[in-house]
Amino acid sequence: MRRSVGTRRSRLGVVTDRMSRPSDFHIDRQGIWRYRGSVIEREAMVRLFAGMLHKRGEHYVLETPEQSLRVRVDDAPFLITDMECSAQDEVSNIWMITSLGERFLLGHQHPLFLREDPERGEVRAYQRVRDGMPALVHRNVFYRMAELAGIDGESGKAGVRSDGIFFGLE
Repeated sequence: MRRSVGTRRSRLGVVTDRMSRPSDFHIDRQGIWRYRGSVIEREAMVRLFAGMLHKRGEHYVLETPEQSLRVRVDDAPFLITDMECSAQDEVSNIWMITSLGERFLLGHQHPLFLREDPERGEVRAYQRVRDGMPALVHRNVFYRMAELAGIDGESGKAGVRSDGIFFGLE
């Protein structure tokens, strides 16, 4: 008999909800994964866990066929650490690359958005990546984007164009 996701049967046969326990997994503001306070050093393990990461409501969880484990995320679960630019048929494309090597085309499916960080008193850039989860755009990547920025004729704002879509940087 298959158990429902997020629950497990204790030795006494009582069903417990793993989602209500404190999280053993943590992703800090720099995108570093931790398990019970220790840094997960092996990139292959981080990639494996990242592939199982999903957002359920306001919570992040690692989904396996047997259970769901809550993951505490300080800011965003992914970090954009690089970008590449290309052009095809006079349409420029900006590829954003995560710290795990995943590539996402900045465009309709993976848009850029800005969000204020009240702790730091600054606006930070994010990109929607896998399953709509956010990836923080590292400051050096944002500065590289700012160097490419132009002024949009309609809005008058500075930003970049990728996949035929304008993304404001202010």
